[in-house]
Amino acid sequence: MLCLLLAGVINVAAQNPFDVDRTITDVKTVGQPNQGDNGLVFKYGQLHYKILSGKTVEVTGEVRSVVSGRVEIPNTVTHKNKTYTVVGIGNNAFNGQKNMTQVVISKNIRYINNSAFASTGLTDVIIPGDNVRVNKHAFLSCNNLTTVTLSGKNPSFNDESFDKCLKMRELRVRDLNPQKEGKILSGTSAVIKKY
Repeated sequence: MLCLLLAGVINVAAQNPFDVDRTITDVKTVGQPNQGDNGLVFKYGQLHYKILSGKTVEVTGEVRSVVSGRVEIPNTVTHKNKTYTVVGIGNNAFNGQKNMTQVVISKNIRYINNSAFASTGLTDVIIPGDNVRVNKHAFLSCNNLTTVTLSGKNPSFNDESFDKCLKMRELRVRDLNPQKEGKILSGTSAVIKKY
């Protein structure tokens, strides 16, 4: 019986996918077979991206990139001679990057997910995309953040998108619902103003 158990252990160990040396371009998300490259994570420049479809990717926090200073999120990236549009910033993509002080967000970005920029060193942010969605805690506890501008058409944000950004003074919104104008943004001292 002991021999059978050992044989089973040896068999399991031989099938361990982490025994194979892989580069970042070979990493695929578990549980998405037969979907082409969907879920594949690759590096382009200093950031990592996850393929969402045959044409789109999001900046991902699955593989931590250490960034500092100014970070630019491009409109498009290329992987294996294929160009993808960057449409989102995934959960925890930059969470905890204290040395990240500025971000340039492209117009193609349609969503900024939970805790994407939480606890970063950002001071002010411009989000230019139309129909962009800033989800709950996207900028949680950004201690240096003072101003955020949503300059595109029809943006949406959660009451807790900027929670605990204690130095934040203004949320400027181009396409502002008149009922929100002049209100204080939850979890901050920021006044919501029309941009």
